[in-house]
Amino acid sequence: MRFTVGGLFGYLAVALTGAAACASLAVAQDAEEIVLRGTVYEAGDYQLGGRVPACGRTRTVLTADLGDYGASIGAFIVLNPGKLDRLSAATRLFVYSHECAHQLYGQGEERADCYAAKRGKAEGWLREADIEQVCRIFPHKSRSPDHPDRAARCDAIRACFAGAKKPTFSPIQVGTTGAGGGAGALQRPVR
Repeated sequence: MRFTVGGLFGYLAVALTGAAACASLAVAQDAEEIVLRGTVYEAGDYQLGGRVPACGRTRTVLTADLGDYGASIGAFIVLNPGKLDRLSAATRLFVYSHECAHQLYGQGEERADCYAAKRGKAEGWLREADIEQVCRIFPHKSRSPDHPDRAARCDAIRACFAGAKKPTFSPIQVGTTGAGGGAGALQRPVR
């Protein structure tokens, strides 16, 4: 399935409203280009860190055009496989779950981090020892008012992890390729 420019703008328009839409038009056009140049996977058709992560019916887009590990753009979780392949399986799943939280709850980095920490513990793919690896992907200093600095962010993640339920569920595990079950082990792209 291919997305048309107009169809994708429909997805992005849901995320951008009011005055923010006017100020964010250039950002939306850049975001649209990132999504259009990527490969889209239906929910359940993407493998990451040796598992098939899920975020409802949210599709996943893989593209090297994204400057970060992951992003929530419109109705998509967008991941940069080149950057993710350098990370541990737990960190890759944390990034996916963090972006899933943005799909479910909107903006808010601390809430998204907390969701990912709790989900990781409940599903059994995040251990306390993995949090240090997760924290290495954050910059030492804040990039914006929305992103706390590394120390504050990691303290909050540890607190959420400590308060989370013990493992009760695990996403579908699949055979891994190589040491970490890279982001490249993919199935059925939409286009």
